[in-house]
Amino acid sequence: MSKHVATRSGPRVVRPSQIAGGSLFLVVALIAAGCSGGSTSDGSDSTQVSAPATSTEAAGAEGAAEQQDLGTLEWGPCDEASAISPDKECATLQVPLDHADPDGERIAIAVARIATSGADRIGSLVFNPGGPGGSGVEFLDQATVIVPTEVAERFDLVSFDPRGVGASTALDCDVEIDDNVTLLDAGDDAGWDRLVAETDDIETDCTADTLELARYVGTNNAARDLDLLREALGDDGLTYVGYSYGTRLGATYAELFPDRVRALVLDAAVKPTDDSHELDLGQAEGFDRALENFAAACDADQDCILQDVGPTLEVLDGLRTEIAEVGEFETDDADRVLTPGELELGIIASLYSKETWPFLAQAIFVAEAEQDGSLFQVLGDQYAGRRVDGTYDNSQVANGFINCADDPARPDADETRRLADETAALSVLFDEVLRASTGCLGIEPALDPLIIGPAEGAPPILVIGNSGDPATPFEWSEAMAESLASAVLFTVDAEGHTAYGSIECVTEPVNAYLIDLDVPDVGASCSDNTDADFFVPEGDSEVDLIITLFDCLRDNGLDIPPIGTADILADPSGEGFTDFLDPTDPAFIAAIGACEDALLALQGA
Repeated sequence: MSKHVATRSGPRVVRPSQIAGGSLFLVVALIAAGCSGGSTSDGSDSTQVSAPATSTEAAGAEGAAEQQDLGTLEWGPCDEASAISPDKECATLQVPLDHADPDGERIAIAVARIATSGADRIGSLVFNPGGPGGSGVEFLDQATVIVPTEVAERFDLVSFDPRGVGASTALDCDVEIDDNVTLLDAGDDAGWDRLVAETDDIETDCTADTLELARYVGTNNAARDLDLLREALGDDGLTYVGYSYGTRLGATYAELFPDRVRALVLDAAVKPTDDSHELDLGQAEGFDRALENFAAACDADQDCILQDVGPTLEVLDGLRTEIAEVGEFETDDADRVLTPGELELGIIASLYSKETWPFLAQAIFVAEAEQDGSLFQVLGDQYAGRRVDGTYDNSQVANGFINCADDPARPDADETRRLADETAALSVLFDEVLRASTGCLGIEPALDPLIIGPAEGAPPILVIGNSGDPATPFEWSEAMAESLASAVLFTVDAEGHTAYGSIECVTEPVNAYLIDLDVPDVGASCSDNTDADFFVPEGDSEVDLIITLFDCLRDNGLDIPPIGTADILADPSGEGFTDFLDPTDPAFIAAIGACEDALLALQGA
């Protein structure tokens, strides 16, 4: 909410759809659909969706819903179509601003679904992609690509923007993000004073409606909204997959409504605590461990681009020193530069997925060799919620307010600095980022702090944790499983953040739980690291194959601009550089025919 971007209190975790590795699923699916007349790359069209209703702004959603009964859904076309699938529907759910006053003011919750075409429908499968601040409406586009067909045939896939987020009644503050990612050296009193002073601007940077809404955006209220959504969907029990922060939401739901749970998958669990400082301490160690794991893998793999320039951590250390000395690196956007803080943001974003490790290596290589910050800029933009048109979503704003609505503590500036210093002291590799956290300074005390409990009476709950998770360290999944009376922990030996939909060995046990309620045995586990190949040979990655296909199409007569890695990573949907895909155009058909080998290689990647 202040005018800089720093590490906020609580689980600042990126939903899978924001990460470049996850985005490639959509790009490949979109290209495959455009090249084949509308099918996904695997020939299935039962799980596709259209683009989110991004024009359903808070005011518009509220206005439309004034004529709708509380807790009902009226499905209709989304405002924008998508080349991936036309089948997504959108609706608005009216909920009380204050659940203690159900007849009082209402707010709007944006909801989206892709209805199953299967004959043996079980009900709805509701997703939360994390954050807090992640848009579920947008995430549903990715969910249709990563959710296995056998699950999509049994459930309507549903997600929503939680209160305060995205297309729901949203928090709105004037936050300057570009070039404003703050780092803080130890002992920098003047720098800290500037950060504290900026927290005084919240009342002027945020609208009056936002400041009122902010008092009610905590996870408890989001869970109560989720129960109204379950009821509106017509399900007796909630079937749910929550990633990262979504595990906090799911666990809170189970505590508040244990008798209304059917199946909960809590993937990459957040530690069950209302103390944001505890989470900061865990993430300090988690991100250090993830960067060290990346460096070790790169140093051991001849296919890693950094093999020719030296040990990875030494190269990165030199790069950090260099950008601190010169102040900024140029990018391929003449109007933008990469600052030291944005470089750190790009590193952090890249550690969320093993799929983005090659991009991190490439970003380090190009920045070290050419002082070119383009790839780091794009990776950081994904984390900060920057759109292709240069605007930002409200995920940064929502993240801070929601975390603080959950946390009852309001330490003063001196204590907040001490806590930030304590967190920074645990990190060797990200101390300057962590030291700049101003926590909940300037934000009103929490009205309804996070409710934590064992969810006694709930049916079995499945918790999943990755051993190399940077944002929600594996120890947090252990703690979540221990805190819930009916939870079973499934351990994954894997790098990165979240598992279901991205790690193959997790698919079968989660599918069995969601469909048949078969719970894995106590102590069950699987490994993604045993045969993992983190760095593929040059030319074999999905990005390389996309570029090869585009070059071939251009060479065969299509008028399309050249694209590079940064262009692909900057556009998670792929729609910004694939509008030429037209299976009815004879010139396009001829070019695709000439480039069949390149297309097949991409589809098989």
